[in-house]
Amino acid sequence: MVKFLASCGLPMLEERSLNGEDDTMTEQRDAVPFETVTWDLVPGRTVVVVIDPQNDFLHADGWYAQKGIDITHMRRTIEPTKQLLADARAKNIPVVWTRHGSRGVEDGGPFMRLRPFLKEGGLRQGTWGYQILEDLAPQEDDWFVDKSRLSAFFNSNLEGILRALNADTVLFAGVLTNQCVAATSKDAMFRDFKPIVVEDCTGTTLPHLHDPAIEMMQVGWCEVRDLESTLSEIRQLAASC
Repeated sequence: MVKFLASCGLPMLEERSLNGEDDTMTEQRDAVPFETVTWDLVPGRTVVVVIDPQNDFLHADGWYAQKGIDITHMRRTIEPTKQLLADARAKNIPVVWTRHGSRGVEDGGPFMRLRPFLKEGGLRQGTWGYQILEDLAPQEDDWFVDKSRLSAFFNSNLEGILRALNADTVLFAGVLTNQCVAATSKDAMFRDFKPIVVEDCTGTTLPHLHDPAIEMMQVGWCEVRDLESTLSEIRQLAASC
């Protein structure tokens, strides 16, 4: 379970007992001087990137659900993401969507080959399942990035879009927390952007991996916030031109 520190809204994992070694592990972690980062949102230099909110991941008729995969934790992101987008658009903050998929298994890389249920279909470019979930209401003047690997920066125009938008800070939402959100936010830091993951707006197929992924990102390369604190800061911004 993620719990947020009252002072700054940052998530930390509750301590868990692992075969009686929890005290040692806690002491080892506490001995490392990790610091969490906080970044301000700057008008004209902030962009929202929503990772892979596609029908095949999030829709009840999508490929994942039809193959028996529990999409409940991923679908929890829909309403918070709608709130995030509404407030971002009110301040003219650009929105970038990424879509994961390929023509088939051959060009899909390890992501496809390691998931037998995708051999027959799912996440195929040009299909209904590949499209952004209609409930999230993507707009014609939004930006769209097609990708075939976990990081949305790999062999794509995402960095070029962010540079063209004069982005400094990037707010991340989407799926899956422990895969594409983690990989893309890390690559954003490698390119000297300031990544902020909005925890309420992320989800995964394996909920027990969500909290460790959130802590990994927070300790390793980005700021993690809850939706409430993010919206509060967005609402205080002057609208970008």
